[in-house]
Amino acid sequence: MAYIKEEEIVKNKIKLSKAHIYLDKYDMYYVEFLMRSGQTKKVRVFCEKGTFPEFNSAEFQKLQQVYGSKLLTDFFVKRLIGEKGLMNKEGRDDFIYLGGELYKNGYIANRHMVQLNGKTGQQNFDENLFSLRLQVQAKENNSQNSINSNNKNGKTYVIGDIHGMYGSYTEIMKRMTSKDHLIILGDVIDRGTGGIQIIQDIMKRKENRQTNPKITFMLGNHEMQFLETVATMIRRGLHKEDLITIMNRRIARSQYGYYSLHSDPKSKKSQDEWKKKLDLYDVDYQKLIDKKGLTDWELDIMGIWLTSNKGSTTIFDFLQGGRVNGTKEQQAIYSFLADSYVTLPQNINGKDYLFVHAMPPKDSQMIRQMKQSKKGYKFKELTRDQYTFMLEERDNSTYEQAKAYGFTTICGHTPEFGEILIDDNKGFVRIDAGCGHKQRKSKLALYCIDDGKVEYFDEKETIHEQPSL
Repeated sequence: MAYIKEEEIVKNKIKLSKAHIYLDKYDMYYVEFLMRSGQTKKVRVFCEKGTFPEFNSAEFQKLQQVYGSKLLTDFFVKRLIGEKGLMNKEGRDDFIYLGGELYKNGYIANRHMVQLNGKTGQQNFDENLFSLRLQVQAKENNSQNSINSNNKNGKTYVIGDIHGMYGSYTEIMKRMTSKDHLIILGDVIDRGTGGIQIIQDIMKRKENRQTNPKITFMLGNHEMQFLETVATMIRRGLHKEDLITIMNRRIARSQYGYYSLHSDPKSKKSQDEWKKKLDLYDVDYQKLIDKKGLTDWELDIMGIWLTSNKGSTTIFDFLQGGRVNGTKEQQAIYSFLADSYVTLPQNINGKDYLFVHAMPPKDSQMIRQMKQSKKGYKFKELTRDQYTFMLEERDNSTYEQAKAYGFTTICGHTPEFGEILIDDNKGFVRIDAGCGHKQRKSKLALYCIDDGKVEYFDEKETIHEQPSL
């Protein structure tokens, strides 16, 4: 397949015909470009089934009125290709470049290589579940890296580590106005039962910007483990029952190990009971490994997340029969998370901040690049080692490294239980006050960057009324 090159857009003033949009047998969209020379060029685009803009839509009719033609002019092509990156910038026949990430032959080319056009994976997913939604917009807002919070009397707030406490989250949202900017540092899921509900609410508010604050959502290690787990499910063809097998075996092994440390009669009895369960679970566990070809890394990621990090509620809400309404919303949630930032520089009222869930990058070159470009890094742009360090590690030296470049790091991840921790010498503000851990001092902290004030909210898992959007 031939792909269109960036310079050809300008040189040939490409036009896009209504008749040249079609689906292949895998429900993959192709767009055929009509060149001024009469030649055609084809590009495969990946988008959710049915979401590619129809040419009898109000938007197309408006463009027809403006330009008076049944062929879309290069104005629209620029929006479709130039701003969204739908071109093969590297000149390879089997790739297109979409929003900063390469896609190869129907595979999403980040760490997971999730198959799009095959029929593998859990049955309630369809084959293009993880194809990213293509949204054609007149103009993308790329001005998010510089904020003057005094504009229109709005303020910039930061929260993190909500951990499924939907009631606490809604209490904070009640305090936000449409003039405010709220930065969420990840870990909104797991531990509590409202994680998926929080993500759904954030996505709705971002769509309805007029009556809601500007929201910048960033990934935490729990969202990372969610993405890794769902990707493994698709890649290996796992079902909900397979996750339960992994959970049962890990819990039994943990309990057996715990009671093995004690010699009293009661512990010995419990040890024997868990040993019997472990032997049974081991049989199913080994069958699953042999059948699906699961690696130790995949088993560890899923096992730790589902049990120790209490991700089971999140994944069961996400899968069929849970809170999520079918594959369309599953795709939207996955795409929203995969397209989120891991680290983001912001200049707020003349001061440079670096927002990240746990740690600034270990690589000083990445910090230098963010300082110069004022652009952050999204999950899909990073290697596993890079995003894992920033989302999970505890290395205080990277705070000081970021400070050397003029950044104050604002992060979460490490619970302080009851209050945030500010260290001007090392250059960080840690705002995880323990929400979701369900301890006596557990709070959800709301930190205002403009005035340095902090509000604390009690853990509240659910609410009876829905918040207004």
